[in-house]
Amino acid sequence: MESKEIIRYWSEASVFDETTRNEIKQLLNLQDEKELADRFSQALEFGTGGMRGIMGAGINRMNRYTVRQATEGLARYIEKNPDPAHSGVVIGYDSRHNSPQFAQAASEVLAAHGIPVFLFKSLAPTPLISYEVLQKKAIAGIMITASHNPSEYNGYKVYWKNGGQVIPPEDKGIIQEVRDVKTMEEIPDCNFEEAIRQGTIQWLTEESDHSYLETVGKMALGNSSQNEKLHVIYTPLHGTGVRLVPALLEQRGFLHLKQIGEQSKPDSDFSTVRSPNPEDSRAFEMAIAAAAPEDELILANDPDADRLGVMVRHQEEWQYLNGNQAGALLLDYYLKNLKDLNRLPHNGTYILSIVSSPLGAKIARSHGLQVIETLTGFKWIRAEALRIEQEGSGAFVFGMEESLGYLAGHHTGDKDGVWAAMAFAEMTADLKAKGETPIDRLQQIYQNHGFHLDDLENRILPGIDGNRQIEEIMNNFRQNPPLTIGGKQLLQVTDLLNDTITRIDSSAVMPGPGLPPSNVLIFELEKNTRIIVRPSGTEPKIKYYFNLSGPDQSQLKQILSRIKKDLLT
Repeated sequence: MESKEIIRYWSEASVFDETTRNEIKQLLNLQDEKELADRFSQALEFGTGGMRGIMGAGINRMNRYTVRQATEGLARYIEKNPDPAHSGVVIGYDSRHNSPQFAQAASEVLAAHGIPVFLFKSLAPTPLISYEVLQKKAIAGIMITASHNPSEYNGYKVYWKNGGQVIPPEDKGIIQEVRDVKTMEEIPDCNFEEAIRQGTIQWLTEESDHSYLETVGKMALGNSSQNEKLHVIYTPLHGTGVRLVPALLEQRGFLHLKQIGEQSKPDSDFSTVRSPNPEDSRAFEMAIAAAAPEDELILANDPDADRLGVMVRHQEEWQYLNGNQAGALLLDYYLKNLKDLNRLPHNGTYILSIVSSPLGAKIARSHGLQVIETLTGFKWIRAEALRIEQEGSGAFVFGMEESLGYLAGHHTGDKDGVWAAMAFAEMTADLKAKGETPIDRLQQIYQNHGFHLDDLENRILPGIDGNRQIEEIMNNFRQNPPLTIGGKQLLQVTDLLNDTITRIDSSAVMPGPGLPPSNVLIFELEKNTRIIVRPSGTEPKIKYYFNLSGPDQSQLKQILSRIKKDLLT
């Protein structure tokens, strides 16, 4: 159907509820062409984190009907690609507006197809959903969440039987099935309560928690007697982390654990923070205000608890660690302890996203690990971890993304902010026992591997016009790459969309790294300076990543300032 036909369909068809029809009719009456175009010119697509968008009526919005359509596509794909060893779909949801309703809508579609559903009865973290996909040997999983996005967003993450989010060919196959759903009338329905009574939909309760906590507790490398002495503050930022993190920390002997009570309550508006994103240091303001002089560490999860942000007290001041810094510390701690315990595999492998700091690779190689880079999105890290182990070419030890995503081992197939909270707290307790802080250890790492300055700038460009602007920016960079940025000479450009590397001095074009095509440009400048530009896969923004290294910290800061001024203004 053309856009006008689709708009008329959503405003008139009886398959839509009255609230939805009236929402579209109001826009038609107001002749709000810009808003109508934004809602109906394109459908929500799967990005690096699945399907994510602003809630409201329309095909480019998150609502009951786009959830049902996505689930119908998933159901059809499962039916066409059966696996006797895997059955059923695990479904969880976070604290956002409409999350329980979207989870129920997805459950009803699957149940109508006769596909068993394992539905969490209350809010659950993303790592627990992935964990249960593996435990139940489910064919797929669905997590209703928009992760760290603002409160007007919601989302739909699809996991496959390997515990990771879907990648090709599954994602493309599911999307094609979704596109083949031409009308909402095609989607079968069932009575939710009847499906519960018949057992097609089964509730998942606290038993899942006990299994997860036991599994992750065995991964601990710390000492409970040291843990008892550390004073920790925890905030789930109104999200799902409160379900598991306090219990896990108490299990590991953290006697001095303070929760931020107001932020421990689910709140769909995230009313105590500007943004429920622990990448933003302002999300820690309430925790800092509640801190006592003896408190030493603040841990914060995003609403679905797959990410971990931290602040540490150093020389009486609270200092925020970005994802690259926290990741470097976790990796260093994890590898050192595995080595001391003779548990570091001889073919151990560290896997990182291309936008993460090169510092982690240096730490990993110093411990004898091989290093693999992947596209942004933890699903690629999971896929590589499984590939190397199936081929016998490596043993996955640790994976990270600079956006606060960390994972060790295979207990779950996605980044795990719950495990990471335990690991970072135990690392901090271990350092305290030596009279050090994480900042002290980070400086020691810099002394061993050179100072690294890693930064991120986001340019938010919403709506259809924003999409065009982002496309124009990327096209201009491709066609006219800047020969100097901030006074630094450009040496080469890697284009992951075309899988090419272009040398600037000779104009020679060489094969790229062989990653799946992605709209990413990597600018390598002189003196260990790198800039990566890519559109976000989950939000209306273009992202600029900066990675610099060298012996002089203050000099690197000056260089970064010049580069940003030249590139972004």
